[in-house]
Amino acid sequence: MMMFLMPSDLSVPSALVTLYSVGLLIFSHVIITEQSRTRKFLLYLFARHIEMPLLKISYHLFRGKCKRFGSKKIVRAIASFLFARPFGYLGDSAKPVPYDEILHYIDETEGPIAVGPCRCRSTHRACDHPIETDIVLRSGYEAWTRAFPDHYRTISKAEAKDIVKQCHDLGMMHMIFIHCPVNLYNEYVICNCCTCGCVPYIINRELGQLNYPLIDGYFMAVTDSSACTGCGACIEVCPFDARVLTGTVSITGDNCYGCGLCSYKCPEEAISMIRLRDPLPHRRDDGSWPDGYRPGFYKQHEPYREEPNKGGKK
Repeated sequence: MMMFLMPSDLSVPSALVTLYSVGLLIFSHVIITEQSRTRKFLLYLFARHIEMPLLKISYHLFRGKCKRFGSKKIVRAIASFLFARPFGYLGDSAKPVPYDEILHYIDETEGPIAVGPCRCRSTHRACDHPIETDIVLRSGYEAWTRAFPDHYRTISKAEAKDIVKQCHDLGMMHMIFIHCPVNLYNEYVICNCCTCGCVPYIINRELGQLNYPLIDGYFMAVTDSSACTGCGACIEVCPFDARVLTGTVSITGDNCYGCGLCSYKCPEEAISMIRLRDPLPHRRDDGSWPDGYRPGFYKQHEPYREEPNKGGKK
């Protein structure tokens, strides 16, 4: 019977994962609206009981004491197909956002805001970056302040922006996390991330974009080739290996997610974050998605690339 259900080009394991993912997608469509009580309850359960154990296991599997075991192909295949891929497409993912846009996002956010300890760094304690940096908002405020009332405190927008600035000055990137990302409006926390400790970033780098997708942003790094000196500062700071040196000019070669670190690091101010894609339309007054928006599996945009030795601006 299973033979008739499986596409001919799929193995048994990948077919089962496909069926499993489709089932989760069908179920998730019942609960994906931002104000859904079921989704909010699941977000609370995730915050209280699932998030930190999952982060701890993932970190040690790929960067910590179990990384030798985590480097085995069979372990990575199991982690990718049975856990990371369904979780990334249906459970939780993140969108890198430039510093200036994060500040604007905080200004535009409605409702209370709280700050608490970074869940990744609190779990593994593997780096010395600041701890109190997770800024929960919208449905995330209710879930995390309820789950950990002693760990989170309500703050003003001004303090939230100060925290983001402090992290920005340390060279950290900013990501907005989305719960049940078949609905991209389910934003619940601003994380200030480092490449040495951010577990979702590490999973993306270790297992690849296909298996744990991060959501590419609306702003891409565009290079003024006449101003670039090819110093390589942007290449060193780019967390996604998107910057490459071609001749004497550094350009966006592939895989840009729009975090903006390269533009802030460039000593010649030769890189600008230009909005090349349309952002999501504004929510309705009740917070729900606007007419015309259709939830579904996340699909990455065609990667933005600059032509070698030309850059994006003249």
